[in-house]
Amino acid sequence: MPLTLRLAGVAFLCAALAGCAPNEVSDSPQPTSPNTSTVASATTVEPPPPLPLQATPAPTPALETESVEAPVVEEPYILDCQIGLGPIETYWSDGTVTGYSDYCQSVHDEVLQNEVDANTPVCDGTVCRYPSGATIPDPNAVPDDRCTNQINYAGDPRSNAEINSIGAQTGQCPAPIS
Repeated sequence: MPLTLRLAGVAFLCAALAGCAPNEVSDSPQPTSPNTSTVASATTVEPPPPLPLQATPAPTPALETESVEAPVVEEPYILDCQIGLGPIETYWSDGTVTGYSDYCQSVHDEVLQNEVDANTPVCDGTVCRYPSGATIPDPNAVPDDRCTNQINYAGDPRSNAEINSIGAQTGQCPAPIS
């Protein structure tokens, strides 16, 4: 009988370690060794005394960890463009500096156009006025060489049109009549 108890104890221990309850019945055939004897079903086998319980370690409290989300990688964006009329340089949010970008090209073109506009006078045929307020004589002005603009004909009985037509026909301005 002690051999039977030992075999039952070993079977119980194996079943417990394998995660099976001792009362469960397995449908798969159990291997038998040639040296073991079969126990008749009429024999009752008492389970071995319970094994002493080992102290299980106390559950460790879960460490509180901050959940760190993966940083969102943003597409670099333009911070600034080179000021002035030099070569195009683009300053990006990730710290890089590159040359051409469509945006900085448009800024460059706008600055250039503003510079051209600031240095382009508006001419009226007599004088040219700059946006700053400066004036110069209109270089494309047609000289007004009419006789009435060159000589004072005050008191002359002839009309300005008659005096100017005489000057245009002869190439000389007539002398004033008083």
